[in-house]
Amino acid sequence: MKVAQRKAALENHSLLITDTIQSVDDLKLFMEQHVYAVWDFMSLAKSLQHSVCPSGNVWIPNRLQRTSSRIINEIILSEESDIGPDGLPISHFDLYCQAMKEIGVDTRAVFEFIDLVDSKGIQYALDRAVIPESSRQFMKSTFAIINRNKAHEIASAFTYGRETVIPAMFERIVLQVTDIEVPRFRYYLDRHVQIDHDEHGPGALTLLAELCEHDPIKIVEAEQTAIEAINARIKFWDKVKYSILHSE
Repeated sequence: MKVAQRKAALENHSLLITDTIQSVDDLKLFMEQHVYAVWDFMSLAKSLQHSVCPSGNVWIPNRLQRTSSRIINEIILSEESDIGPDGLPISHFDLYCQAMKEIGVDTRAVFEFIDLVDSKGIQYALDRAVIPESSRQFMKSTFAIINRNKAHEIASAFTYGRETVIPAMFERIVLQVTDIEVPRFRYYLDRHVQIDHDEHGPGALTLLAELCEHDPIKIVEAEQTAIEAINARIKFWDKVKYSILHSE
């Protein structure tokens, strides 16, 4: 019940149900912070994929979690190589960055952050990179879950912190940007509403159930992680909204 209550609180956050984003400048502030959540979503997804179907030079078949393997591989396929508005394959992260450029947002900071992750590691980048503090704290919460290295907890954060809440959140953001000329951003939002509602959300729930294995301890840990992930997103939205309302 508490997971459902926190999920409802997130989906009805004031950033989403009020007209906070009223201009291109407001949207720029939103995207400058949210892009890091788009990036760390992929780290969460890839960590889950590695837990379910590890990759290496020698392949070992997963005989116990065939359903989970198919679900996570299909999710990764669409996230890393979906079809963009021009009909060409593109990752959702790259599509988001294209949408940022569409309205004049400088994307150098996020790619400098990624370069720092690549050269110095995620912890160094989280501590040292020049990025919005809202994004830094949100990513730290994501990697705290990833670093616990429990597949059912990662799956819970993925399911309840991302896939099952994204459709409702993004539908409300779509309403706020209706009068703003942002075709690529609208495509990104509409695509997520469609595939997360119809495919990824239900699939993630199935994957989570399989990884919990009817184990009472894992089920409790998954519930606690779900609340942890949802609360992190609520705090993130709090800070994003504050930055928009108090911008000069």
